[in-house]
Parts: sequence; C-alpha cells; structure tokens
Amino acid sequence: MKRTVDNSFTKLDENLNLDPFVRQKAQTLHNTIRDDLAKAGLIAGSFLQGSFARKTMLKPLKDVDIVCLLPADLWEQLRGPDGPGRAMESFKAPIVDRWPDVQFDVGDEPSGKALRLTLSDVDFTIDLVPAFDTDNEYVLIGDRFEGTWELSNTRIQLKRVSDRNQATDGRFVHQVREVKALTKHHEELDFVSGIVIESLAYAVIGRKMLDKDAVAAVLAYAKDGVKGPVLEPAGEDDVTIKWTVEERETAARVYAEASRKAAEALRIERAGDMDGAISVWHSLFGDAFPDAPARPVLDVMTAFAAGSVSSAGRPSTTTVARQAAAPGRSWTRGPDGGEGSVFGRPGTWPSR
Repeated sequence: MKRTVDNSFTKLDENLNLDPFVRQKAQTLHNTIRDDLAKAGLIAGSFLQGSFARKTMLKPLKDVDIVCLLPADLWEQLRGPDGPGRAMESFKAPIVDRWPDVQFDVGDEPSGKALRLTLSDVDFTIDLVPAFDTDNEYVLIGDRFEGTWELSNTRIQLKRVSDRNQATDGRFVHQVREVKALTKHHEELDFVSGIVIESLAYAVIGRKMLDKDAVAAVLAYAKDGVKGPVLEPAGEDDVTIKWTVEERETAARVYAEASRKAAEALRIERAGDMDGAISVWHSLFGDAFPDAPARPVLDVMTAFAAGSVSSAGRPSTTTVARQAAAPGRSWTRGPDGGEGSVFGRPGTWPSR
C-alpha cells in the first residue's frame, strides 16, 4: 500500500477497531441475558447503551451496558427508595442458573445504577441497568445508592449518534474513536471522558469528511469548546459539569497545541511532504498511527538547508512546518570563531 496520510489514517482506524469476535460475543451475551430475564418475567425488553452501543468504544472492550426495561406493572412495587436495589437483586437468580460461577459487583467500586456481572470466560464485564420505559423516548433509570428513579435520555443519544453516522456515510463513529485515541495519548487529558469527546465531535462533524479533516476540525473546536458547557448529542446535559477550572484550562491548552499540530500536518501535506505530515500525525496519536521512516542523512541536510522543521522534529524541504530551518553556509564560523561549522552555536538556529 502506498504511504499516504489517508492510508495511514486507514491503518489507524484498523488498529482502533474492536475485535469482531469480541463484539459478537458481547452481542450474544446480551441476547442470552435478555431472553433469560424475560422468561423469568423480570423484564419486558432491553437495549444496549454507552460507547459499545454507539460503536465509539476503543479496544479492548471493558464493559457492556444493558438497559433492562422492567414490566410496567412492577412500578408500584418498585417505585420506592429500595426499588432499584430490589430490581437488581431479582436479576441474580436467572443469571446464576445460567452461569453458576458468576461474580457480582467485584473490582472497582460498582455503580449505583448497574449490577455488574463478571463471567469467567470473557475479559469484559456486563452492567445490568434497571429501568422503566416512559410514554416518550426517555427511560427512568434506578439508582440503588441514591434510592431514586431518574429520567435518562440515553435512547435519544443513541438515535442522534446513529443518524449522524448515517449522514457522514458511516465515518462519524470511526472519527470519534480516532479523537478518543488522540486524547488517550495525551496523559494530561485523563479526566476527559469518552462522552465528552463524542459530544465535541457531534458539534462539528455533520457531513462526510476525510478523517484527517474531521480530526483537525474537532481539535480546532475543542480548544475553545471545552472552556464552557459541552452538551451531549441529545443537547440537554453538560457532560463537563463536574470539571474544575484547572481541568478546563488544561483541556483548552492541550487541545490548542494538538490543533496547531494538526493544522501543521495538513499544511505540510499540501506542500508535498507526505512523510513529514505523517510524522506530525504520528506525534499526535502515538504508535497506533504508523510513522514515516527516518530520512537519509543527505535528505536531512538538504531539508535543513532549504526548508523547515516540523513540531515532530523532522526536517522538511517545505517551508510550512512549525520551525524555520536556517543553517548557515558550510563556511559559517563555529562557536570558537573558526570556520567549518554548519550549525553555528550549539542549541541555537544560526542566522542566514
């Protein structure tokens, strides 16, 4: 395959995709659990939620959320503060019948809104979320710790993301994963959740775009977008409501720098230096994005003599990279006043 920026993004996309076998295993487990709980008369239906359902989850698959819709006639029994907990407890018997070695709520502190299942033959967990359907698109989700039933627009989010994905010819969810991978590569952004990234992307990507253009557009928006409320795809909830002022400043700073690098990569590619552009994108994504090979020494010297140096530290024969390359002539005086130094004083770019 010819080495181009677009082909490199294709490889990045392949590197981020969930294993098809693992995805199929999760879907099969969902169907089995739904059927067992329905046969026991405990639920009227179910649907998947979260990034797995929206197809924006990065590998490896860590958890699968199943919204379990309880029969409407159980509302009076379960509407009280103990209702969510009782609903979750009722799920256990059919699950144990199917998987005797199942473990409940092990590992990290469990969510009040889900009963966590850990099965011995899969590497991901399954969260069962009790809920009641409503007369519209919302559901009432139970929280066993708070003792409440709260309206959730999770089904609306799923529909909005699905519609947006169709409007972009199926590229939206792939591009969300790419921005998630970029964010994950920057450790300072470890507080930025997946739904925040999806929401930023949803605000920008409304039509079919090349992956490189979509990622650059999201970063350009994010550098200012994170300074204020970030509404999820349903347009109701600020998914950064718990962020501190310092976290907003950090996100704005890191995304601004990433945006500058993305713009630089696009400029370098347009100027004809494909490997130079690939190298900058690699610096943004890390090893998931294949890097260009190192340049031969003669090419490096030629680039230094006539071009610029990218933010990734790669000399380019173009003049559009981040740092102008301005080495002196071969007879430029060296730091000791003698001749023969190409670069002049150590640690500086010599004047022309």
